[in-house]
Amino acid sequence: MSTQNQLSIRSYPAAVSRHAHDFHQLILPVEGRMELDVGGVAGRVDDEAAALVVGGTAHGFHAEGENRFLILDLVGGPRGLALPDAALARARGRPFFAVDPGLRHLCGYVAHALAGRALPRDLAHSAIELVIESVMRARGAVAPEDAAVSRAVDLIHARYAAPLSMAVLARAAGLSASALHERFRRATGRTPFSYLQDVRLDAAERLLRRSQLSIVGIALSVGFSDQTALTRCLRRRRGVTPGAVRRARQAAVDPAAGPNVWRAERRAPGGR
Repeated sequence: MSTQNQLSIRSYPAAVSRHAHDFHQLILPVEGRMELDVGGVAGRVDDEAAALVVGGTAHGFHAEGENRFLILDLVGGPRGLALPDAALARARGRPFFAVDPGLRHLCGYVAHALAGRALPRDLAHSAIELVIESVMRARGAVAPEDAAVSRAVDLIHARYAAPLSMAVLARAAGLSASALHERFRRATGRTPFSYLQDVRLDAAERLLRRSQLSIVGIALSVGFSDQTALTRCLRRRRGVTPGAVRRARQAAVDPAAGPNVWRAERRAPGGR
C-alpha cells in the first residue's frame, strides 16, 4: 500500500467479502450498487448514496452485476487532503450519506478522467481535494472545534421532518439564537435555516426517485407545509420541480416513458 492517498476506479464481485484496514476509505458511486455492513450499520452505495469507512472498522460488502465505484483510500498526503476529525467522528455512527447532484457529477467526471490511466500527481491532488470538499458539503460537515454547531446539525438530521425553530436549535446547541446563527454560518457557510432546507430537499429528492408516495405526501413527510412549499423551495434552490425529478427517474427506468433526462444527467460528466 502506498503511503499517499489513492484515487481509483474499482469493480467488485458478488461474493460477500469482509475485512478492515487501518486507513479511512470513501466509497462513491459511478455505476451499479454495493451492499455494505460497516461496523454493524447496514446500507448501500448507489447513485444516491455513498459511504465513509473509518479506519479500523470491519465492513462486509458485495456488489451484483456490472458495477464501478470511485474509491479514495485516505492513507496520507499533503496538508489539506484529509478529512476533518469531526467528519470522521460522525462517520463512526453514520457511515452512509446522500450524494448530492454536485458530488454525483464530480464522480462521473473523475471516473472518466481515470479510465485506463493514472492521473499525474498534481491533477490527482486536485481531484482528491475536490472529492473531499464535495463529500464534506454532501455530509454537511462543520468545523471540528465547534461542538455546539455539531449538536445543532445532528438535531437537524434527526428531526428535519418536524417543525424546527431557531429557538429549538439554539437550545440544543447551548447558545443564544444570534450566537448560533453566527457560528453556524462560520462553520458550514450556510444559515441554520438554509441548512435545514437543504436536508429536507435531499430527503424529498430521495423519496421522489425511490418511492411511489404522492408529491404532497412527500412534502409533508420531510417537513414542508404543503406541496406548493416544496415545489417553490426546490425550484428556487435547485432549479427543478418535484414532477421533473420524478419524471426523470421514470424515464431512466422506462425509456419509453419520456426523455431520458436522468441518464443524460448521469452520463454528462463523461459517460459510462
